[in-house]
Amino acid sequence: MKRSKRLEPVHKIAKNKEAVAAQKVNESVQQKASSLDQLDKLKKYREDYIAEFKTKGESGISASRLQEYQAFVHKIDHAIDEQLKTIQSAQQQVDDRQKDFQKTNSRKKVVEKLIDKSTIQETKSEQRSEQNEADDRTSGGSTRDDVLMWRFT
Repeated sequence: MKRSKRLEPVHKIAKNKEAVAAQKVNESVQQKASSLDQLDKLKKYREDYIAEFKTKGESGISASRLQEYQAFVHKIDHAIDEQLKTIQSAQQQVDDRQKDFQKTNSRKKVVEKLIDKSTIQETKSEQRSEQNEADDRTSGGSTRDDVLMWRFT
């Protein structure tokens, strides 16, 4: 069996690993996007809550209601901080998975180059064999020594 054919299973495995790595990158990018969307929603909710409270506060507000408002805004701010940490973690995961993808992609390319190189060598070898056979046929089976002997006689 030719070397290029023996390498096909290795190539198939490398392609599968690359596809899995690409899928993981895609999933982590989607998770990050979801986290960013959640952060936007939290920020929007905070803005809306503050605007609503300002509207209600124009007519006067009790001290206890003000404390409740401040405590709730603090909870929203804490949730925003936690979401920012989640986004940082998601970005790190995206970066890690992209590195994994690049490694698997590089390995696949190495196998492809090896297959290409083997195919080229096999083709050259086949061409040399065919040329030798053609040369033997055209010379009528005579060797170099036969040709030299023929010239001197």
